[in-house]
Amino acid sequence: MGRGPLHKSPPSVRRRSIAAVALFALFGMITLSMRVSAQSPSKASSAAADPNPHGGGTTVFLLVTLNGNTASDLAEFTDRDGQLTISREHARQLGFRASYLSRVPPDTPLSAYPRLKIKYNASLQSLSITAPFSILALATTKLGEKIDSHTVARASPGVLLNYDLYSTYGNSRASSTSGFTQLRAFNDFGVFSDSYLLQAQHIPGEPGWRHSAVRTDTTFEHSLQDKGITVRFGDTLTDALSWTRQTRIGGLQIARDFTLQPYQSTAPLPAYFGTAALPSSVQLYVNGIQQYSGKVPAGPLQLNIMPTVTGAGQAQVVMTDALGRQTTVNFPFYSTTNLLRKGLTDWSFETGYVRKDYGLRSFAYSAEPMVSGTIRHGITNSITLEGHAETSRGLTMGGLGTQLALGTWGTASASLAQSHYAGLSGSQYAIGYQLQRGPLGLGANTQRTRGDFRDVATLYGSIPVARSDSAYIGLDTGVMGSFGLNYVGLNEAGAPPSRYAGISWSKSLAHGITVSLGANQNLANRSDRTVSLGLTFNFDRGLSAYSSAVRANGVDTATVSLTKSAQNQGDWSWNLQAQDAGAQSRSASVQVSRQTQYADVNLGVTRNGANQTTYGGVSGSLVAMGGGIFASRRIDDGFAVVSTDDIPDVPVKDENRLVGNTNGRGLLLVPTLRSYQDNKVSIDPTNLPADMRIKGVNENVVPRRGSGVNVTFSIERIHAASIILREPDGTDVPLGARATLNGDPALGGYVGYDGELYVEVLKKENQLVVRGAGPDCGARFAYEAKAGTLPRIGPLVCRPLPLPAHAGTTQAKSVR
Repeated sequence: MGRGPLHKSPPSVRRRSIAAVALFALFGMITLSMRVSAQSPSKASSAAADPNPHGGGTTVFLLVTLNGNTASDLAEFTDRDGQLTISREHARQLGFRASYLSRVPPDTPLSAYPRLKIKYNASLQSLSITAPFSILALATTKLGEKIDSHTVARASPGVLLNYDLYSTYGNSRASSTSGFTQLRAFNDFGVFSDSYLLQAQHIPGEPGWRHSAVRTDTTFEHSLQDKGITVRFGDTLTDALSWTRQTRIGGLQIARDFTLQPYQSTAPLPAYFGTAALPSSVQLYVNGIQQYSGKVPAGPLQLNIMPTVTGAGQAQVVMTDALGRQTTVNFPFYSTTNLLRKGLTDWSFETGYVRKDYGLRSFAYSAEPMVSGTIRHGITNSITLEGHAETSRGLTMGGLGTQLALGTWGTASASLAQSHYAGLSGSQYAIGYQLQRGPLGLGANTQRTRGDFRDVATLYGSIPVARSDSAYIGLDTGVMGSFGLNYVGLNEAGAPPSRYAGISWSKSLAHGITVSLGANQNLANRSDRTVSLGLTFNFDRGLSAYSSAVRANGVDTATVSLTKSAQNQGDWSWNLQAQDAGAQSRSASVQVSRQTQYADVNLGVTRNGANQTTYGGVSGSLVAMGGGIFASRRIDDGFAVVSTDDIPDVPVKDENRLVGNTNGRGLLLVPTLRSYQDNKVSIDPTNLPADMRIKGVNENVVPRRGSGVNVTFSIERIHAASIILREPDGTDVPLGARATLNGDPALGGYVGYDGELYVEVLKKENQLVVRGAGPDCGARFAYEAKAGTLPRIGPLVCRPLPLPAHAGTTQAKSVR
């Protein structure tokens, strides 16, 4: 407005003007405060509308639904007479593509955006937008992946001794005893392992016994689980590919170790890529079996398949949107573990001295060091490249290979290697193909050398095979049984070539009967032929019988056996067998064995013609950890020592299977945990005394490889009782009244039905004060702790405060 002429106003007018200015300023401050509050990051007041100083409109914060997906936060718009506009920054945050927004002039009403449909509800402060996915940049929803796929393993300090002992005694008075021991010491840093082969032999006619002790392996292993790397010092085996040989060395190995995160898939995962027009439910079926069920928002989705089959399979994705419309998509896939996922690298590096006369001498190593390296890398999900190189004592060998996925038609492999040693050169190549397609499986492989091909293992052992060929085909027809054909050819240095072909058939019949036929023919010697017929009978309760007739090189052999397998730990197993080889010999054997919580034992007698041998064996482990010493069956992987805080006879379970009860010190060894994987260890508190408190009954245990973990279930004895409270007139103290024990606000509780109150941390003499049920009142009572009981005390009269000094006490009445 324009200004009027200046003049002097009366005092009353001036006072009214000052008041008006003050009111206007106050209104402006309130409006500004509301605007700042509405524009705060929390946007908690959501729908408050504010004047927009730039466009003359009102700033509003709306709950936006885009193609059925509700945004997680409120979005800022400008409302100009019912027309909404949005800044490009906020539009990009909603999910619109920048290329689409660049074609829309600024301040264009949302209703005028191309290919956009909106529904604005000002009263509900909500906005619904429908847009084609081509103008949106929505994140792809990934399904079928394990959300928390990484585990964190640990180990407690401890020592373990594995042992295998075996002894024989013959009717010629020849006897022998052998043993294998492995000592492991471990903590969270790593595992030290030392193993020995022990032998003692008595030969008739010779004085005394022959003794020998040979060290087999001594190794320290340290794993970096977060990096997926394992380091080994000492005796180890070099890594190898399908076309290379392993070498036993003493030295250092650093390698990528995928077993440190077993829930991470290394092979390419078959995946379905699609788009959900509206929020939908998704089901995935693989070969007709449901593998996944879940919900997805509108937008692009990727459904990863964790295959339950190896080879070719058929997947089906069924999507049902919010309107009930159903879409079904079928697609084939091929699953194999021979390839690495795209971008994944597996590698190994070793250096050290080659072990010689393994199992015969303890410290026989080569004088010259060797170096070896292996690498595999997933170029794509269909191509994996691999390479290997090794050198020692003037010998060098290296090569490259590949694994290829041929769609749903199987996998192919190829490799080529070269070697140089002492002026001689040679090469080796290999080609292979495999296919598993439903009931059909087939494959063929050939590996051949040219010239003087050598590797490091040649310097201390045999040279590589000159030629190795194999092929097979198998078909499971269902009703007609399973058929198989195979071929094997081998050319070894210093031995004549060998070529064999075979055919087999088997069929499962009713009542647990299986029949099988087989034949093998030496293609270089027509008289070298084997034909066999076998029958297997499976009965109830682990009882089975087997009989076979074999004709090999003109000799007929008949065999019958009867076997009883243990159904539970602690049961006995046994086997009876008899064999008749015609004019050659007849033999018979009897064996019994038992698997217990503390060891595995077996005993047996065999007789072959006039020779008879009696034998026996025992294997198991001794563990010192967690304050106890335990005997167990042989432990090759992870384990745990469970403590129940000195409470004996508590049942302990591994994956809901009963392992045993804690001993008199409240300890039990759980011997069969999987390293680096989730293991559910639990206790059963059903039979615990009533005065025991348990903080938890389940623990997820992830041990390191070859190590143990101390697992403690906190169980403590409490001094507690149920108190029955009555008013002076005999009625129950009202429900919900607050009671305080011995003046401590943290103790006590609320009165329940029938005037009953549960309290803990009791003393010999106790006082309760009750408030919230009319006038404050109180009661005194005595408590006597009795193990295994939860006393019920009362009824106590809640008398007005203060309590008289001579107020009597009530003794506890103990009940179970």
